Amino acid sequence: MASPDAWWHLSAGRWIWTHGAVPAVDPFSFTRGGAPWADFEWGFQVILYPFALFGDFGLWTAKALLLIFAFWPVDGLLRDRGVSPLTRALGCAAWAAAILPHADLRPDLVSAALFAWTLRRLSGGKASFLWSFGIFAVWANLHGGFVFGLALMMGWAAVRRAAAKTAVAHLGAQFCGAILGVLLNPYGLGLFAAFAAHAVDPVRDLVREWGPLSLRYPFQWPLAAALAAGTWAAWRARRREPELAAAAVALAAAALFSARLSVYWPAAAVPLLATALPAVPALALLSVLLPLSLRPVSWGRFYQDAYVARDAADFVVAERATLGSLRLFNTYEWGGYLGWKLGPQGKVFGDGRYLFHGQVADLRAALAGPAEMDEFARRYALDGFLIRNFRAAVPIVRVYPDGTKRTVSRPWYLTLLPRERWALVWWSDSALVFVDRTKVPAAWLSANEYRWLRPGDGDALADALSRGEAPAAVVEAEKIRHQSALAR
Repeated sequence: MASPDAWWHLSAGRWIWTHGAVPAVDPFSFTRGGAPWADFEWGFQVILYPFALFGDFGLWTAKALLLIFAFWPVDGLLRDRGVSPLTRALGCAAWAAAILPHADLRPDLVSAALFAWTLRRLSGGKASFLWSFGIFAVWANLHGGFVFGLALMMGWAAVRRAAAKTAVAHLGAQFCGAILGVLLNPYGLGLFAAFAAHAVDPVRDLVREWGPLSLRYPFQWPLAAALAAGTWAAWRARRREPELAAAAVALAAAALFSARLSVYWPAAAVPLLATALPAVPALALLSVLLPLSLRPVSWGRFYQDAYVARDAADFVVAERATLGSLRLFNTYEWGGYLGWKLGPQGKVFGDGRYLFHGQVADLRAALAGPAEMDEFARRYALDGFLIRNFRAAVPIVRVYPDGTKRTVSRPWYLTLLPRERWALVWWSDSALVFVDRTKVPAAWLSANEYRWLRPGDGDALADALSRGEAPAAVVEAEKIRHQSALAR
């Protein structure tokens, strides 16, 4: 799993199952606790939580079922055209190349399936008030992607009119049914206020997965290749199937704007692409797309430590008797996993929900200097930090007893989180845990603080050891403790 959002979805599902209600305010953080929260994905969370009771196997099963559910209506579009098994295989490879880089365990896959299902009915000339009412009533309680379904119906009607084609019977009634179905959600019109908050959110510029497609990231290369091929196929089909071609181009543009929106594009483009190529080019493209589509999949553990700082969060959880009551900052992406592991009573600084997108910019501003970081800690009344181990250093001039000077490159946190106040109690190559010295028992701090062995500070430590300023026995004990902590 590349996205950590599944963890706060699981926490929300646990909360809903426990309370028998849909949350109206944030129950998981100490920074926004009690703030209004429109959990417009609550239905997905209710379905997902029981899978987590079976551990990684259950979560892998949930993901596999979602992928099958998402591809089934796309394959249906191919079956409707009577294509060969080879062509369907090509369609599956093209679909996987676009989907898998962003196919985490998230409700977007549900929207991908329902969008494709809506598209298939439109492509077959079918429209129904009752069908639309039922589907959108469910969709609006699973994921916000229903807005793409509404846009699809409007765009389909507009393109048919522009192409002077006969209107799809009952399409207007179907659209009205969809609008009425959407209103059957626990937040009513407040649901759209949450979407408005997303529209003006700075997250697209701050979080990579929300940003535009970029060839700088190898995991997005399969999507780029599939988009190029699909756009070519849409151009070829512009007169034969103008509605589907227009949808493919519009959705490709949406994927370029934000790569996370790429889950909708294959429903329109794959049928066009799979039917545009003869057998030999299809086999050649299949041989390229299939490996590309499998490349982004991370096999083995369900979650990837690089995205959730698992070991650091597990340390906080293991030491909850001391750290559980503290107001610990956590890096934006890591809050979901930390909250899930802390359990129902645990509170985090923030997680991946839209309520906390502004925290990304707040931390960037805090990293500008010691005064900014001090103000950041004061504003949120922080007792500690679970923070990324940034690869950044600052030059520090050391004056020796004989008056000589030496400039040493030392880690950023020595200036932003001065050791007089903040004690380093856990670290790895990816994460750091600091606590306020005055907020934890002295005996616990003595047993857990790293006074000499610190990441990125090897030159200064070697210098201190060579001059007899660092006690070698204490340094060796810290090395053993650190190795033991990472091996757990």
